Amino acid sequence: MSSFPPIRKIPTLADLPTVIATPRLRMRPIEMGDVEALWPVVSDPTFPIHMSWEAHTDKAQTRAFVAVVSEALEKGEGITWAIEREGRVQGVIGLDGITWQLRAWRVDRAELGYWLAPALWRQGLMTEAAHAVVRWGFETLGLHKIKVGCVSENGASRRVIEKVGFRYVGRLEDDVWRDNRWWSHLRFELTAGEWPDVHTTMRVSRPRPT
Repeated sequence: MSSFPPIRKIPTLADLPTVIATPRLRMRPIEMGDVEALWPVVSDPTFPIHMSWEAHTDKAQTRAFVAVVSEALEKGEGITWAIEREGRVQGVIGLDGITWQLRAWRVDRAELGYWLAPALWRQGLMTEAAHAVVRWGFETLGLHKIKVGCVSENGASRRVIEKVGFRYVGRLEDDVWRDNRWWSHLRFELTAGEWPDVHTTMRVSRPRPT
């Protein structure tokens, strides 16, 4: 693994090409017109149990979400894509908390997050989307590190993370409280220096979290 120095010029996020195409998917920045397509999933009370947000009870909440992530794109702090499958929005994926400078430190990092409509689970589509977004984060945006996590019970998300090639960092025990219980988090990361090997082989040997 070889890590290069930070890129010299920090990019303006809104100036970069932001549409990503894969063999089965198209991803482009989310927009207010996607609210109707997102609503059936984000309003399902059972869907976000393993996520940091609660099911939406009013479309105003969905519109507020789109407004917040759109503002983050304008400010260069994050980018959230709508995942299209056969022309229909079926999920969301994003790089959040994009940070280049922390006082005297250059950090050049972001956090990966995602969800996909249950009807499209178990087809490898989320792995396909995540791999493409990680590639964009390193090769187009110029990040040095991308982080990601999932609650320990979320086996499907963990499998996506492992298939993309993230390195396991550790387990945060009793990390968040939700639904009358503590949940533990599994944390992973991937650096730009690791990326060429990961995306070339798409098969890496990582310690499996327990």
